Amino acid sequence: MMTRSMVGALALTLAACATPVAETPAPEAPAQEVTACRDIVRSAALQAYSLARFRDDQRAVILLPAGKAAAEYEAETKRLRDEGARLMAAEQATWPATGPTPAVQPGSVTAAQVAGRIAEADACLAGGEK
Repeated sequence: MMTRSMVGALALTLAACATPVAETPAPEAPAQEVTACRDIVRSAALQAYSLARFRDDQRAVILLPAGKAAAEYEAETKRLRDEGARLMAAEQATWPATGPTPAVQPGSVTAAQVAGRIAEADACLAGGEK
């Protein structure tokens, strides 16, 4: 009995592997560019939001003297949040919504990475990247 079910499973596996795969046409290059640009803009916005959220969490545990240092820290956090909002609005205005948005873990990106990604997204939105 066991041999019969093993033979049946093997026959189904071989039949599935022998079935030809239907070939789908390759997407056009402009569609890939649009997708890449949309992904860059979305990634930049999510990274900016993530870094702002990380800075909010970090602010809760670090001791900054009241005054100029605290104001600069809060201003930079607000700037990151505003950049994220601007890029998300640009993405939604330019491309239709597509599925769920992946999350970026707070603390997984640096300020330099976020600044570079924002610059890349701005260039993409301006049409500078082909």
